[in-house]
Amino acid sequence: RGVLTWNYDVVMEALHNPRTIIPRVLLYNDGGFDLSQDGKILSACADFWLPDGIDNALELLESQQQMDDDDAHRQQQLSQQQQQLSQQQQQQSLSPDDTMDDESNRTTSPVAGTTTNTNFSSPTPRGGQQYQEPQPYSFPDPRTPPPNMSLNSLEPPSPPGKRNIPTMPRGPPIHCPHPLSVVAPDHPAHLVGGGRYVPHIVTVSLDTSPPPDGEPIPLNPKIVRTESMRRHPNLGRLLMAAPLHGNKSSGVTCVKLSPTAEYCLLGYGVRENIPAVDDGGEVRHPVTSLYNVKKGMKHVCTLTCADDDVNIARFHPESGHGFVYGTKQGRVRVLAKRPWNYYHL
Repeated sequence: RGVLTWNYDVVMEALHNPRTIIPRVLLYNDGGFDLSQDGKILSACADFWLPDGIDNALELLESQQQMDDDDAHRQQQLSQQQQQLSQQQQQQSLSPDDTMDDESNRTTSPVAGTTTNTNFSSPTPRGGQQYQEPQPYSFPDPRTPPPNMSLNSLEPPSPPGKRNIPTMPRGPPIHCPHPLSVVAPDHPAHLVGGGRYVPHIVTVSLDTSPPPDGEPIPLNPKIVRTESMRRHPNLGRLLMAAPLHGNKSSGVTCVKLSPTAEYCLLGYGVRENIPAVDDGGEVRHPVTSLYNVKKGMKHVCTLTCADDDVNIARFHPESGHGFVYGTKQGRVRVLAKRPWNYYHL
């Protein structure tokens, strides 16, 4: 069978080529994110930069995808029209009417065997506008800025280059978001300016498959891409997202996926940051929330309780058997149609 040996020539240091998947993740502990069983989906609570007036990252992605599809459809129609126009021009160039028009513009000269063209008009550019000679550029006369006469006697004069600059009011500082946090950076909504971070429960792709054609994707000047991002374009792509209330996002203690990655479970453990629900005189707080990943991260239900603060929550390893969560008060609660030991009796 041979002897197992270790090749020290291929050993690399840890994190020698790190790759940022989500730049702003909301983590309470090590249970704040989860991976699917196949290792291709990452689920977590994260902040994404959205323009003002837009609260859902998924809606912005769908709008951008629709615009890209419309542009591709228009480009296809334009190419078809150009092909048809070129075919019509080729057919007209071979038609006899064109040859007759050319012969009508030509007359026989007195010299035998020669022809002259009677159209002596100057060539006119397309659109009917006459050609004009370009005018030389005119530069303004250099002038010295006027002296600033409003200065005090003890105040030094300002530099000449700053005498005529008006006083600009100082506004709030401009916050530059992380490039990977901006959802659909090519969307026209970002051109208006402004925006803010909105917390979401998201699923992100961890697929490391190469591009379909096998060639690395071109560089995007808006995002500083590494070699890993060019060769693995699906890695880090936002799949599903649902916005979370600001208070709820700060109270999430765990995020877990179901065995089939069809559902996502959130556990809330920071009661002070979550708004309470008054149900018949009893103050209850959200403890878990369930989302359907396959249906666009649609909210399914929220479980409330008056006494529990969730520390960790997990699905049963087998599908259809519910989930369990443990509280900071030392309680463990199972939520299923039947007790879990029922299937092993």
